[in-house]
Amino acid sequence: MSDEARATRAAIARLRAEILADREALGTRVEHANAILQRWSSEPPEEPYLAFAAVTLHAWYTGLETLLERVARQIDCEVPAGDASHRSLLSQAMTEIEGLRPAVLSRALERDLVELLSFRHFFRHAYAVELDPEKLRPLLHRLESLAPRVDAQLDAFDAFLAAAAATAAAN
Repeated sequence: MSDEARATRAAIARLRAEILADREALGTRVEHANAILQRWSSEPPEEPYLAFAAVTLHAWYTGLETLLERVARQIDCEVPAGDASHRSLLSQAMTEIEGLRPAVLSRALERDLVELLSFRHFFRHAYAVELDPEKLRPLLHRLESLAPRVDAQLDAFDAFLAAAAATAAAN
């Protein structure tokens, strides 16, 4: 195996390990969301649980975005910057780069992901706003239904990375 192939294989192995750690963190956030929803009966939970729900939603999307930034930095060699960088990063991840990588996530997830991104933006900048249980609960349900679809697509992306590492090893 050439030095270049070894370096490529090592870079892919590092990326896969980092993505795996990100995915484990995402899974923990989904477990938190499920636990919050289980406690939620006809009455909204107390304020600390609403805050935990908001933090959970924020942390899940931030974790996903961190994963997408890794791919953008290490494979695409370009991470969007500027005012629209968060939406641009999501769009970049949903775009196949022919000859380089498939789309990390499907455009079919875009509406749901943008809604979680919007909440994350609101939460980061809403210092004196009370959390609305009527808005949080549907977002938790959205995360609950979205997470397995994201996970399946990340499984497919990991399979792509594994195949790329095998190809590098063969050269």
